[in-house]
Amino acid sequence: MGRSEGPIAKTGSARYTLALWLRSQRESAGLSYERLAIEATYSPDTMRRAASGRRIPTLKVLLAFAGACGADLHVAEGLWKAARRELGGPHREYHVAYVVDFPSLYDAMQSLYRRAGSPSYGELDRRAGGNGRLPKSTLSRFFSKGSIPGRNFTLAFAEACGVRGEEKLELWELAWLRAAGRRDWERRQKVAQQRKLKRIRRRRARVMFHVFARCLGCYRNEWLEVQDPDDVFWCSHCVDSKIPLVR
Repeated sequence: MGRSEGPIAKTGSARYTLALWLRSQRESAGLSYERLAIEATYSPDTMRRAASGRRIPTLKVLLAFAGACGADLHVAEGLWKAARRELGGPHREYHVAYVVDFPSLYDAMQSLYRRAGSPSYGELDRRAGGNGRLPKSTLSRFFSKGSIPGRNFTLAFAEACGVRGEEKLELWELAWLRAAGRRDWERRQKVAQQRKLKRIRRRRARVMFHVFARCLGCYRNEWLEVQDPDDVFWCSHCVDSKIPLVR
């Protein structure tokens, strides 16, 4: 006879709901943890930890637990995603339709990742086909440093997070194109601004002003040709006399 289960802390959380649902499914199937472990091809301790409520099991373990009990796998995955979203703390949802640049695309991809249950990098790559479409190094740079995602990376990421169908994937492709177009427009604006400043500097360098200036040292007046009429004037006599040039 197996040992009895420990109580679940009634926190009202999604993790508590998931653990309670797993225990009810096991009891409905009339399986002990030893028999459940044989059906799910995991150890009894792994099955107990999955339904303990102290931690969230991996999706693979969860589906094996639910499948051995004959439970609905879609319900199991939905409860698991809710628990994973709650684990990440409160956050603001950002829909792909509102993407206008790469920062907003990053927010939309983060929201999609949380809705998918925040799977591991290895799991994302496996869901994307496992052919290196989502390398762990690229995923790490994207999540830790907010690096700009490529077009193929964005589509593979959306597929790995559960986006299915050409129409839904097209929304993500259009979002990336909008973000890329915004980046190119900002680059063109920056280049145009730099060229404008260069033209202004060259024009100012050619312009000379004729002013009637008074020397700050000896107060003599002279006609001068200067580039900036606000410059302080010191005559050659005062400069040669080493009078301090203080504005």
